[in-house]
Amino acid sequence: MRRRPGPEVIAYAVLVAVALGLRLYDLGDRPFHHDESQDAYFSWILFTEGDYAYNPLLHGPLRFYLTASMYSLFGDSDFTARLAPALMGTAMVAMPYFLRRQLGHVAAFTAAVLFAIGPSYLYFSRFAREDIYFAAISFALLVVVFRFLDEPRRWHPALIGALIACGFATKETMYIAGFVAFTFFAILLVREGRGGPTRTALRSVGWEAYVWGLAAFAATFTLLFTVFLTNPAGLWDGLYESLNYWLGQHEVGRGGEKPYFYVAVLFGEEWPVLLLGAVGAVVAFRQPTVLRAFLVWGFALSLAIYSWAGEKFAWLALHPLLPLILLAGLGVQALWEARGTRLGRVGIALAAVVALFVPVASWWANVELRANPRSLLVSTQSSEEVKRVADEVRAVAREKPKLSVTVDSADGATFPWAWYFRDLAVGYVDLTTASAPPDSDVIVMTEPSSLRLAQTLTAYRGRRFPFRVWWVRDYAKGTPGAWLNWLVERKVWNETGGLPEWLYVRRGV
Repeated sequence: MRRRPGPEVIAYAVLVAVALGLRLYDLGDRPFHHDESQDAYFSWILFTEGDYAYNPLLHGPLRFYLTASMYSLFGDSDFTARLAPALMGTAMVAMPYFLRRQLGHVAAFTAAVLFAIGPSYLYFSRFAREDIYFAAISFALLVVVFRFLDEPRRWHPALIGALIACGFATKETMYIAGFVAFTFFAILLVREGRGGPTRTALRSVGWEAYVWGLAAFAATFTLLFTVFLTNPAGLWDGLYESLNYWLGQHEVGRGGEKPYFYVAVLFGEEWPVLLLGAVGAVVAFRQPTVLRAFLVWGFALSLAIYSWAGEKFAWLALHPLLPLILLAGLGVQALWEARGTRLGRVGIALAAVVALFVPVASWWANVELRANPRSLLVSTQSSEEVKRVADEVRAVAREKPKLSVTVDSADGATFPWAWYFRDLAVGYVDLTTASAPPDSDVIVMTEPSSLRLAQTLTAYRGRRFPFRVWWVRDYAKGTPGAWLNWLVERKVWNETGGLPEWLYVRRGV
């Protein structure tokens, strides 16, 4: 007889469907961030010209292959440029199901809900950067490793090796994840001694399984970094240039944020998870298992490393947030198991009230403030007006197929225009020292160039618009009252800023 899916499987299926819907709805509408547009544009170059070369500034090759695959299947558009990240974020919602025996059924489903609707994971599942890919791969690794330690299978090492290679081919943060895991298991093996359960699990599959694991890593790493054996030099890039470049960036301090930046992001956007995660951490200390200990270790050490590292952007908060969400699930599990006591009932009631903030925060981050720097998840961002300008220029191009366009590339302003105008005849020229504007039908110009060349632009209609927007947070002004206003109203405590540009369209066009 066929076995019908149980209620738990149905609940996960419904939750995954909801998560997919939340990620696909209006996916292409938000204006493309500078980094997103690079991802979309260079994937488009790979799709249209078959041209790709690893550049550590843009991180690993895997996401370019996947985004180009989306273009191949569904065409290139703002929607398909974000489709692979959306699918990655959706896949993460299903992953706790495979840890329900190790975490507890309530803990696993709670974590799945937080991955589905939590503000940070929903926001960056709808964002074309590599961090959601890396989060999905590292979560898959966590699932496979702890399933292996629980019930070893001979094929587990090969899958682990392939996933590690995919992690390296996604982002150089794999070195951080590897360090966190290595230090934990090194300490664990020393503490357990020769006859410990971890060593027993490792020995149970035989040495051949680890040979296959190394082979799977080597084959996957080689194929991805050499562009499927067409660029042998890419192997050296993956082995050396990636780490060398990003070690050199440590002193640059990209993002310009304080060491406590990720604490601020987690507190501001994910304080219910922090609160429930603290309960889960207490449970992990009082009733330890290997997985529970790893989650505490993984959160604390990864938060410390990312806070120390020079580069600080909101999307990197996803990585310490991952084990914290699982700890939050563990906290809810403990409250549920104590529901027969007065303390347990009070805890469940408080957790229910706290949980109401999650969809509210997610609405603010993903709908109301989706490109507004009042959200802590928004770094320097293209304004809403950028997409309107792009749509206007493309509409004119449909009426005038030979429309000529020039974009002032000063101040790094090539992107996101290179993505939006990929099908147009566009020249990218640094107009910083130009004595006259180019003879084009449409010119998108930085404000300094516009002010300097204004008298030569009488043949054009021009308008000023916000190009990039940001909130450089003055934490000294972030008093308890200011934080409270931000938490309940998203009211900033110091002014936001931005970089304007000008759109010039030739009269008569």
